[in-house]
Amino acid sequence: MVAENVERYLRELQTALAGADPALIQDALFDAEEHLRSEMVARGFAAVSGGTAPAEAAAFAAVAEAYGSPQEVATAYLDAQEFKPYATTGRRAPIATTPGDPDAVATAQAVPPGEAAASPPWWKLFFGVVTDASAYKALFYMLLSLGTGIAYFTVVVTGLSTSAGLIILIIGIPFLLLFLGVVRGLSFLEGRLIETLLETRMPRRPRPEIQSGGFFQRILFWVTDGRTWLAMAFMVLMLPLGICYFSIVVSGFGAALWMIAVPFVQLATGHTYVNYDSLQEFIFPVWSLPLMVIGGALLFVISLHIIRLIGRGHAAFAKVMLVRPAK
Repeated sequence: MVAENVERYLRELQTALAGADPALIQDALFDAEEHLRSEMVARGFAAVSGGTAPAEAAAFAAVAEAYGSPQEVATAYLDAQEFKPYATTGRRAPIATTPGDPDAVATAQAVPPGEAAASPPWWKLFFGVVTDASAYKALFYMLLSLGTGIAYFTVVVTGLSTSAGLIILIIGIPFLLLFLGVVRGLSFLEGRLIETLLETRMPRRPRPEIQSGGFFQRILFWVTDGRTWLAMAFMVLMLPLGICYFSIVVSGFGAALWMIAVPFVQLATGHTYVNYDSLQEFIFPVWSLPLMVIGGALLFVISLHIIRLIGRGHAAFAKVMLVRPAK
């Protein structure tokens, strides 16, 4: 049975996508709503509610049939998703981005039905992070988060204080609308950055939350929308988080690279300089030099594991703060 209006279609689509990633659901609902309403407007019917008049119902049935049933649309989005939850091995399971993907078919045929794929040995799981691109993407994000955290904090604090001071003036309301729009835009851009570097599905287009209403209705909606304030809270928290992330990366990799480099410096120069008061140089025992290199390499690998884990945790936190949950 074909849904008789846009709202019914969206409810059925959301039901068909139950359990999917909230960001994927948000994008699927937006795409469907935008297409269906624009097609109804093109046919001369209202874009807001979708009535039940015979002519309008017939027109909507034709539009919905051309777009696809909610179940078909849901299946298409689920088949095309690029990211799946992390498996127990810490790596993402392969998924076909198009029906009949030969790589996915080969992977499925390699594992007999009813049998789970054998887990890699522990040493491969431990040292495999060195060749895992997601760890280095998370590393870059953590370094970048210091700059973005400062920028976000500055925008929110400056915007809130200025809006509060100007709200009694005629220019205050337009400035407030501009500030809220900037916050929502920055939260969307942060989501795109998170999806690119932390490999977690985030909304891929900003969604207009209201289909009608004027200037003041939009302000009222943005002010009363909890996602606006959650986005602000996230942007403020990015400053301390960015400082912590940057410090973890610099201290962890700095110590690891120092332990690896110092023995070679000592072998080349005969000493290692340490500038602390009267202590001018220190020579490590020769027998300890290989241990320092090994320890530095292990610390490098451990740091990559920690960074990848932090990246996953931050992505989950960002999804809670920036993505509207499915109702």
